[in-house]
Amino acid sequence: MKRTTAVVVLSSLLITAGCSDSKSGDGGKADPNDEKQASAQLVKQFADAWVKAWAPDGKPTDAAALTDNPTAFGKRLDDVDTAIVASTVTVVPQGDVQCSNDTTCTQELAVEAQLRGIGAMKWTSTATAVKVGADWKVKAAGDTIYPGLGDGTNYLKRVRTLPARASILDRHGAALTSNRPVVIVGVASGNVATPATYAAFTKNLDVDGAKLSKRAKAAPAGQFVDAITIRADQWEALRPTMGKLPGVLTMGGTQSLAATPTFARSLLGSMKLANEDTLKNAGPTASAQDQVGVNGLQYAFQQQLAGTPGGIVSLRDGKTKLTVKEIFTQKGAAGKPVKTTIDTKMQQAAEAALGSQKLHASLVAVQASTGEILAAANGPDITSYNRAFQGRYAPGSTFKTVTSGALLGAGLTTNSSLPCTDTINVFGKTFKNYDALAAYGAGTMQKAFNQSCNTAFISQHGKLPKDGMTKAAAMFGIGRDLELSIPAYGGKVPAPKDDVEEAASMIGQGTVTASPLAVALIGATVAHGTAMKPVLVPGKDAAGTAASPLPANTAAALRTFMRTTVTGGTAHALAQSGTVGAKTGTAEVVTNGKVGTNGWMVGYRGDVAFAVIVEGGESGGKAAGPIVKNFLARFK
Repeated sequence: MKRTTAVVVLSSLLITAGCSDSKSGDGGKADPNDEKQASAQLVKQFADAWVKAWAPDGKPTDAAALTDNPTAFGKRLDDVDTAIVASTVTVVPQGDVQCSNDTTCTQELAVEAQLRGIGAMKWTSTATAVKVGADWKVKAAGDTIYPGLGDGTNYLKRVRTLPARASILDRHGAALTSNRPVVIVGVASGNVATPATYAAFTKNLDVDGAKLSKRAKAAPAGQFVDAITIRADQWEALRPTMGKLPGVLTMGGTQSLAATPTFARSLLGSMKLANEDTLKNAGPTASAQDQVGVNGLQYAFQQQLAGTPGGIVSLRDGKTKLTVKEIFTQKGAAGKPVKTTIDTKMQQAAEAALGSQKLHASLVAVQASTGEILAAANGPDITSYNRAFQGRYAPGSTFKTVTSGALLGAGLTTNSSLPCTDTINVFGKTFKNYDALAAYGAGTMQKAFNQSCNTAFISQHGKLPKDGMTKAAAMFGIGRDLELSIPAYGGKVPAPKDDVEEAASMIGQGTVTASPLAVALIGATVAHGTAMKPVLVPGKDAAGTAASPLPANTAAALRTFMRTTVTGGTAHALAQSGTVGAKTGTAEVVTNGKVGTNGWMVGYRGDVAFAVIVEGGESGGKAAGPIVKNFLARFK
């Protein structure tokens, strides 16, 4: 039966060699009494019909109709197509027609078939044209398709071999992924499985039992309908519960996996049976039966990690089933590992720090001097969505680090007076401080930073040009394409349309958005003095400086601000965590019409910069602070 899934569509090249022009006035039809002319035209038509037969959704009807035994030849042509799994073919008549008499002529055919999931197989066959009554027909012989098939039962057999998938490595060369045993769990097609079976899939494997039931009932009889691929040890735990349920079927295999289901899941990505989209990403040598990367690094580097499959096509004796000869061999090529900047111990520390969280949270750690990403964790649930890189959040008061840099660049000093009032009105918009802060009146910029006073910073909005916050953000690498191997959001700080937007941007609200990774780069810029481009895969991701260095006095002032925020400000939760600099943040968010908050913290210790967000967290100090403290306690 002809397969309907196609990977590549190739155009056919139909060249007629040795074919004389048809006679004028005959409508283009060759003279049947001119054996060379008639044979050449027939072979051309046959080649054209063969190409159509092996095209996606093609049928052998037209090609078979040109032979002296349409019923037998049509089935044979389709069988060979199915056996070698050809996606498309080119068939080109070669050389001159050779006629042994006025009723029998031959012409060679150069054939190139694209074997789906392997590559191109080339051969030369011979089409024999015979005169049947007043018409010419192609002899319905197996040799017309491939030499050696003959008129008997010989057949072609293809075997495809996949090389072992290469590993994703950490910064020290240790494997983050390796090929581990898995079990594909599914059901028999039709009505074999019962409602209890589908209910068990929903309860134990988080598979939509109702959808699985519909798929099973719609599938052809005798098929295995896959539902989910799980680790072998997970199946062993479920076997007593699910193994005896009616209709449950399993198949063993291997898959490229991390040591645990949770480890760096959103970074590394996951593997699944190929679908239309992931098959396209996997390249021309992939097959719909392959397990391929569907997100993360497994998707981004699918072709490099997978390598190139090998294949053998053999001619076999139809009676003995033994190989007569191997007629096509393609050697596979092993995949190549992908080395990342991830530090395994730091990634484990980040995930452990999020382990007790009930709210969605993310933690990112980067090496300040290089921009190399050391860890990126999302919790508390297993998720492939990498909110640490892709989340778009108001950064809240962590952005006062950027605001302070902007004000210092505008001529203010650390001791400039920034009065902290309960509220401040900007062209009819009233801004206030977060609930835990009582107005303290007169104070310096450093105190306003340490206590995270919104009104103090907003009081200075007139000191900045309209694009002041946008330009200041750029100095910290915010607002640019991060150019990583996997999707990541670099933040956005648009020039404000009015004073109200400008005031909101100074406290990380309004139109300002950033990902946890982008916020971590703010801490890295303060620590290192220059914004660096983030790097996850060296040699693939853009590296180097992302902006000009901060003015020396600005960098020094911000380091002092962040350190004193720990020793005597809102980040005091980190006071016993070593020489740490940090800034808390509480960002207002509106969800389903209700105003809530996200808790933030950004900072650095030594050459490690970090950012944490807790969605729904009461404040940065209360929600993010304990996570950072836990994280810093796990490494030196």
